[in-house]
Amino acid sequence: MALFLSTVLLLAVFVSLLLCHLLTATRPTRSSLFLASLASVFFGFDNFLIAYAGRLLKPAEYMSMMFLAIFCVAALGSSLVACTCPSFKEEARDLWKASRMQRFWIVASGALIALAQTSACMSFSLDEVDSGPLQSIVIANVPIVGIFFYFWSNETLSKIQLLGCASIMGGITCMFWNDSPEESSGFDNSSSSSFTSSFAWICISTLFYALSIITIRFAGEEELPERPKSLAIVLSSGFLGFVVLRFSLCGKLLFALHLEVLMWASLNAVASMLGLLSVVLSYEVPEAKMALATALIDSNAVPMCGLNFVLLGAVPGTSKLVGMALVLLGCAAGFMGPKPDEMPPVQKLSDLLLEGSMDGRRLSTRQGHG
Repeated sequence: MALFLSTVLLLAVFVSLLLCHLLTATRPTRSSLFLASLASVFFGFDNFLIAYAGRLLKPAEYMSMMFLAIFCVAALGSSLVACTCPSFKEEARDLWKASRMQRFWIVASGALIALAQTSACMSFSLDEVDSGPLQSIVIANVPIVGIFFYFWSNETLSKIQLLGCASIMGGITCMFWNDSPEESSGFDNSSSSSFTSSFAWICISTLFYALSIITIRFAGEEELPERPKSLAIVLSSGFLGFVVLRFSLCGKLLFALHLEVLMWASLNAVASMLGLLSVVLSYEVPEAKMALATALIDSNAVPMCGLNFVLLGAVPGTSKLVGMALVLLGCAAGFMGPKPDEMPPVQKLSDLLLEGSMDGRRLSTRQGHG
């Protein structure tokens, strides 16, 4: 209970910063980078809670409750927005006009994000000490998606973006091949075997996130309004994640409501939705530096490491921290590529990455991240 209260108090500090900024600045004067930094922190809380609560409780049981909490929070939030924002109602009507195939891709995106988050929870529960560096591996969905769309629609990478992808893969290799159990401190179970299993699960999570970005692209980039589409993906993720996990684990939807599970899951859902809200607010700022903002959002592994240290005293090994730094450097390079007007027409990776940052872990979406 003490750790739960400490986490709530820390989260409340950043929520107060968000509220103060929104109350003291109008939309044109808001800081896109400040809001993006807060989004990164909120997603750091999201991942920290998944890691800690998933290890403390049964990972699958906890994730099923978290998905239910996310669905409830998203449903409540969308209802409030619909009541207070007339433009949202119009956008929601436009979403209902989407084709059957577009609706399929939206639901598929939600399902893939749920699978990605569950895989991440399995990874973090096996090696909580290195969960921060492991979370940064999710950024490897960038080269995966880039390769896919190179063959699908001839989208290519600039030289700096290729260097960024190489840095990401180099950082992942550094984390894996230089694994040394005695480097990590804070927990006794941070062994080489646990890291290997955890690494395998986070790679599976990365693949699911990459697939979700692809399906989001297939759902339509500009044809559908962004806000209701994002909420539809979150609602699909929460509902499908809960139903699938309950059926696959227990064979039934009924479950015993444990107060501890409910508390952690509800806090997790709030942190996730705060991250999504901050992302949307950051991108809505006129003349926002979206590339830099997106790079900040995707750096949520850093606040996750900070929370692990402050609340749990967990310190990753040196090779993990070096690898994480290389991954984040590659992420920044990917987003800091040439401006659209400096690139040939087929070079649209920046648009791809900005679209991808609005999914799951980062919707979620973390979208990881994520």
